[in-house]
Amino acid sequence: MAGSVPGRQAQASPDGAGAAEAQRCGPLAFLRACVWAGWVEYRALRYYPSNLALAAVQQLTLVGVWYFTARFFGSAANHAVSAYGGNYVSYVLLGIIFNQVGLAALDGPGTTISDAFWDKRLETYHLAAHGIWANVAGRMGFNVLFATVMQACVLALLLATGAIHLRHGVHLGIVALTWILSVAANGGLGLVGASLFFLLEVKTGQDPVTWAYRYVVMIVSGLYIPLGVLPGWLKALGGVLPQTYTFELARATLLTGAGYADPRVSHALLGLGAAALVTCLCGYALLTHAIRRAQRQGGVGVVV
Repeated sequence: MAGSVPGRQAQASPDGAGAAEAQRCGPLAFLRACVWAGWVEYRALRYYPSNLALAAVQQLTLVGVWYFTARFFGSAANHAVSAYGGNYVSYVLLGIIFNQVGLAALDGPGTTISDAFWDKRLETYHLAAHGIWANVAGRMGFNVLFATVMQACVLALLLATGAIHLRHGVHLGIVALTWILSVAANGGLGLVGASLFFLLEVKTGQDPVTWAYRYVVMIVSGLYIPLGVLPGWLKALGGVLPQTYTFELARATLLTGAGYADPRVSHALLGLGAAALVTCLCGYALLTHAIRRAQRQGGVGVVV
């Protein structure tokens, strides 16, 4: 009888080890790793109060510049945005607020990998239970949250001072869904750009994908220039950009009170949802391939 106990313990041990491994590598463990990575990013920002203040100022400055620029344009610009209430100040500032959050998601993956590489931590992250992904997701999540909080403060300030006016009874569900899909679409594009860190050895500067996307968005997405005044071929180019649909949804919902039944909203939701799905799948596939390729060529922390 005594001799049978070790046998049962030997049989139970692999199951216990397997359960522990599953718990260590499961979804909840991955989420905890993401939260920890975000917390580390917050601590690094908080450790230097001047950096935290400058980051906040950077988020606020662009809105202030364009507030006075939009007022300078006056009634001539108001006519071009009559479909959104005829107020160019509200039109452009609302676009900038949503764009700042999208840029936080867009820049997150590439910045995270680049910083870890030059700090000699990328190989360590890669060998961890959740690889590089938890660090990328956690830091991007913090940056998106920080940008969202800052832009929400900006919006509250603009509303309190009467600088912009929103419609009463807006569909907050559409606004929340727009935020989620915009973050996903821009984050997916950020993953595509981050994959070039390994595939094209873009170890310094900004990768071509996110660099080009930022500038194309400024011209053809309706961020500053209403789509109605652009030539047809530029409007067609804007039709493939996730931010074009983000701005359409934000303005139609918040400035005109449009709901799900409005063709502008349903069309833009479909376009933004498709963009989020495609960019996330492509980004995940490309970055996974890039990491595996770098590992075969000597390691993710090595310059080929």
